Amino acid sequence: MGFRPLTQESLTGAGGRALLTAATSTHTRGLLALAAAAAGAVLFAVYERLSATAPLTADSANAVLQGQSMAAGNLLLHGWTLSGASFYATDAPFYALFAAVRGLSPAVAHDVGALIYTLLVIAACFLARGSARGGEGLGRMLVTLVLLIAPAPGAATELLLLGPFHGGTTLVLLLALLALDAGETHPAWTAALGVLLALAVLSDALALYVGVVPVVVVLAARLAARGRAAGSDLAALAAALLALPAALVLGQLVHQLGGFETVPLQGSFAEVDDLPKNLALTVQGALLLFGANFFGQPIATPSTIVILVHLAGFGLVAMSCRWAVMAWRRGRQPDSMTQVLLVAMAVDLAAYLFSNQAIDLMTSRYLIPFMAFGAVLAGRVGAAWLWQGRRGAVAGAVAAAYVVFLAAGLGAPASDGQEAQVGAYLARHHLDYGLAAYWQASTVTVQTGGRVRVRALTLVGDSPSPYLWEAEGSWYDPSRPGNQARFVLRDTADSRSADRRAAEAAFGPPSSVYRVGHFEVLVWDRNLLADLRY
Repeated sequence: MGFRPLTQESLTGAGGRALLTAATSTHTRGLLALAAAAAGAVLFAVYERLSATAPLTADSANAVLQGQSMAAGNLLLHGWTLSGASFYATDAPFYALFAAVRGLSPAVAHDVGALIYTLLVIAACFLARGSARGGEGLGRMLVTLVLLIAPAPGAATELLLLGPFHGGTTLVLLLALLALDAGETHPAWTAALGVLLALAVLSDALALYVGVVPVVVVLAARLAARGRAAGSDLAALAAALLALPAALVLGQLVHQLGGFETVPLQGSFAEVDDLPKNLALTVQGALLLFGANFFGQPIATPSTIVILVHLAGFGLVAMSCRWAVMAWRRGRQPDSMTQVLLVAMAVDLAAYLFSNQAIDLMTSRYLIPFMAFGAVLAGRVGAAWLWQGRRGAVAGAVAAAYVVFLAAGLGAPASDGQEAQVGAYLARHHLDYGLAAYWQASTVTVQTGGRVRVRALTLVGDSPSPYLWEAEGSWYDPSRPGNQARFVLRDTADSRSADRRAAEAAFGPPSSVYRVGHFEVLVWDRNLLADLRY
């Protein structure tokens, strides 16, 4: 049989219609991928600028140092002691990649924070879309995009656009849920679900509570209610259940190969007397991440309008949760993904409320999964209601306001980097290795590109010791070339800084004392590392 060219007539049969449908679907997917890539490029540039308005933190600086170590070939972070949440497979690869390109620089922290949040927003939009197509799918994505697009200035920007503050964990969990959503069509997605959950749990115990537990609970309940096993649900349940032992095996493998150590997790149940404080922080933290925290804010100022608009967004999330729960209770069972999102949000709130980790507003970072899942749920459940009739015009106005707020944030000045100023002073005076409290140590190291290295210590009585938290043990070895710690750096404006009396009790009277702004530099004529006790 000879070759027949494709004609309109040849497309009139069932096979032709299937071919047209497949071609159209492929074309649509291609356009959507291009649109997502273009939006991602724009969002990354915007978030990179917004991230620069937040000051570099010690946690972020240490993540940059870990990335530098991995980029130099120490892929398993041999010699490092990390916190109970290592972020090894969620955030650390991003830091290694940017450190390889940027070197030791504060820009690495801002770039990684911006990229992770950009990917988080895109993944959340696709999860909100689900199986919906056309205008319905687009409407879902737009609702989720608007709710996440404009991190509020201040603490919310620091938590969402710097790290590692569980944003990377949330990104991996969103990818895992995307795999769960697609698992019914291809077994490979179910395998991806198990792998992603295992990597998330390996890196952050929070993923066990807001990732593995909700998936297992929902799938097990659906299988029990159905009375018979559905192949896709059973496979996904098995993948989720295997994620925990897989994470434990991976962690043990890293240890056996000489990789990083972790300190024990510090989490425990809260005291009864702490519950009122925890409840207040839970409410404020959730509002903070959505840009709607009105507590303690002045009335009748421009910021009031911003808060009210964000409160509308938060209200949509709350209403969407209520609609989904009410439908579930009345027997109109939501789809499995909506159920997983509801359970995950409830578990995240409960874990924060009843734990000892609710300390201040900065610990709202544990609620980042709640925020992202809430935005997805609002897209999946609330979008259809939101775009109906006159509500569509109101929704459009609110969306435009979110974009205006995002643009206005670009005018905020970049953080002044006071650690860079004191670091430059130290370099000019050839003070290139020293000690400080955790919050002033690695920030100076990264701000100066490693020209001045400051390591964290603990001062208790007359027994100074290394602060082995997000630290490499070799930093404190006095026999290593260049490890000549001659000063202790204090920030007199920070109560968490090293106490001068404690420093003098540990090392004796300093030979010189310098003031650089609100920083104080105590200098000795010997290597202080020799006095540290392990």
